[in-house]
Amino acid sequence: MKIEILAEAEDELDEAIAYHEEIEQGLGTRLKSEAREAIHWILLNPELPRLRARGYRRVNLKVFP
Repeated sequence: MKIEILAEAEDELDEAIAYHEEIEQGLGTRLKSEAREAIHWILLNPELPRLRARGYRRVNLKVFP
């Protein structure tokens, strides 16, 4: 399976990582790690998140919902 992350989404994640890192050192790194784990889980379980009405699936992060 191939995963594609839109440039806009990647930029938004980078901004969120930087923001959280400013709040507390290591918090941005934790967000990045959790996002990476969620992406890995999606690759292993692409059909598990339910299909939403607008045709997408959503996975919430555990610490950063």
